[in-house]
Amino acid sequence: MMNDAKELTLQHLNNSDAKTKLAAEVGGYIRDRLREASFLERIVPAQTVTRSDCQISVNHDSLVKIEHLEPRSRAMVVTFRGEPSAKLLRGERVEVPFITIMSEMFQKPEQEFLAYPYPLGKVVEQNSIRDIGEIQDRQWTIYSEAAVQSLQQEANGGVVTTLNASALGGGSPPIEFSVIKGELARSALTDDATVRPVQRPDIVNLMKLLDGNRLECELLLMSNKDLDDVLQWTIEDQGSKVQSETTVQGWQYNTLLGKKVIRTVKTDILRPGNVYAYTSPEFLGRFYILNNIKFYIDKVINLIKFVAWKDVGMSIVNVASVRKLELYSGDATTNNADAIVAAVTPVSENDLGAPNNRAAERTFFPNVTFF
Repeated sequence: MMNDAKELTLQHLNNSDAKTKLAAEVGGYIRDRLREASFLERIVPAQTVTRSDCQISVNHDSLVKIEHLEPRSRAMVVTFRGEPSAKLLRGERVEVPFITIMSEMFQKPEQEFLAYPYPLGKVVEQNSIRDIGEIQDRQWTIYSEAAVQSLQQEANGGVVTTLNASALGGGSPPIEFSVIKGELARSALTDDATVRPVQRPDIVNLMKLLDGNRLECELLLMSNKDLDDVLQWTIEDQGSKVQSETTVQGWQYNTLLGKKVIRTVKTDILRPGNVYAYTSPEFLGRFYILNNIKFYIDKVINLIKFVAWKDVGMSIVNVASVRKLELYSGDATTNNADAIVAAVTPVSENDLGAPNNRAAERTFFPNVTFF
């Protein structure tokens, strides 16, 4: 996304007319943060569906999409006179529910739009599309966490078992079935939310959680902050060629240890210290779009109102197709034994996208009070 924008900008710098237009668009306002496209759509490509593709749920008055699972089967050895065991063939099905994601209802008197040197309404409209994508990503992250914790609980006898450095160093450590601690996290002296740098063996061990379950790790999802720590890997980890390249250019690859890596700047959704591994989409789940982005605009006297929304359905159908690496030593289960869950899980919807600038507090330099 950022590379494409950069290339587009460089191309236009050679055109005098485009320079003027570009300066008007970019110079109209100071940007607060990067607005990144949805990472969910890179994990599970979106499929557009219509009302005719969906059904009404038996549990509520909303639409669902019936998703079919691969039927189970097996083979066996029999004698020349033997017969195989009989089995009634059955295809499992699940419902993928749909949700509506809406922006805020923006409103402003018509005359006040005239005060701005840039198209305020258009900017907010475009940003709302990214805002809706952020909620998509937040929901997917919550579902991913629920999936790994459900299997982790199952592997530990159906009980939510505290997973921290202290428990792993005890006499009866919990089973790390779908969640695994990083090397530095598991050897930490305290159980806390401090994020330790990711090590090469951490990624390998995460991949093995999927590769050892008759599935295959396809991609990794991690924050930019965690991926930055890969730059600290030594020449023994990367080899001299990659080491020299990353020293000059940073990490320019789309893969890490042979697996596709999806990086994100949304550290209020995918909190640093959490790395998820997924299979390819056909083993994982679905992401459906029932109604793509729609806008409602109304004018009451001189008050202009507008809102955007989108109807989507997403589901991790095969919960065994996602695994998690934790780079912090504290407990992130519902036990919350170390009181860190709020620091390592997505922030609330109301707290998403907190501003970086402090202009509202009149903190910018030079300030008129300096003169």
